[in-house]
Amino acid sequence: MLNKIHHGDCLELMKDIPDNSVDLILTDPPYGIDFHSNHRKKSHLKSVGGILNDNKDNIGFLHEVIKESFRVLKDDSHFYWFTRWDKVQEQQPILERYFKVKNNIVWMKNNWSMGDLKGAYAGQYENILFCQKGRKALNEVEGKKRHSDILMFDRVSSSKLKHSHEKPIKLIEFLVNKSSIENQIVLDPFMGSGTTAIACINASRFFIGIEQEKEYVDIANKRIEQARSETNEYQ
Repeated sequence: MLNKIHHGDCLELMKDIPDNSVDLILTDPPYGIDFHSNHRKKSHLKSVGGILNDNKDNIGFLHEVIKESFRVLKDDSHFYWFTRWDKVQEQQPILERYFKVKNNIVWMKNNWSMGDLKGAYAGQYENILFCQKGRKALNEVEGKKRHSDILMFDRVSSSKLKHSHEKPIKLIEFLVNKSSIENQIVLDPFMGSGTTAIACINASRFFIGIEQEKEYVDIANKRIEQARSETNEYQ
């Protein structure tokens, strides 16, 4: 299964992953917000029209994903779970049934979301729930042992987006480096357009990716092929 994007339902495909075999899980699941972009008529991105399993009563589905994640993750390993501020109180208690939630990391973007332009403050961050199975120390990155729980990384510009919820490679690569070492295995059950895979290639990690939308599997595979050609990454 290594170094591939597997097309299908993550709950079904994760059954093929042995217990305690993955070194790090890092994923951006459907938050449960029934997302539809106000720009869907202008954008070519499929995701602006809606995301699979993103319905507002998806908490049972997410619970099963978290349960399976605990099964496949090795002891003394890390788990990063992206979410939105208004879903933390719903999702964190489920994560805490299985993991130790160590931080609610804030990813600060260089821009803000649209939302209610007149009746709400502009959203400029997303949450990352940082969890541990057992205990594992964070790695030194770029000569620094400890980092703030506020991470400053520019969001992907709208002109370069391949998915409406695409995360910047530098952010994902930073988290991969903080929580794993070279040649370890990173799992992303919601791979989307392949950002976690690219970060793993850049950081010399193996990856297992799962994505249910065939269009995004194809996009991710093209990005992986390009990244491998640029880095001479192992096959």
